[in-house]
Amino acid sequence: MSQFNLSALLEFIGHDLSPVRAVILFFVIGYVVVGLPVHFRQGAASRDVWGTAAGVTMAALYAAFIAGVYPWLHHVSGLAR
Repeated sequence: MSQFNLSALLEFIGHDLSPVRAVILFFVIGYVVVGLPVHFRQGAASRDVWGTAAGVTMAALYAAFIAGVYPWLHHVSGLAR
C-alpha cells in the first residue's frame, strides 16, 4: 500500500484531472462540506446560499491553483531534478 504523497496529489489535480471535472469536484466538495451542516442548523434556504457560495469559492481556488500555483510548482520541481 502506497503512502500519501502531496506532490502526486497536486500533480493529479493539476495535470491528470480535466479542468471541467476538477471544477465540478471542487464545487461539490465545497457545497457538501458547507451546505450540509448549514442545512441541518439553519434550513434549506441557508444551505443553498452558503453551499453555493462555498462551491463557487472552491472552484475559484482551483482556478487560482491552475493559473498561479501549479505552474510554479511544476517549475520548481523541474529545477530540483
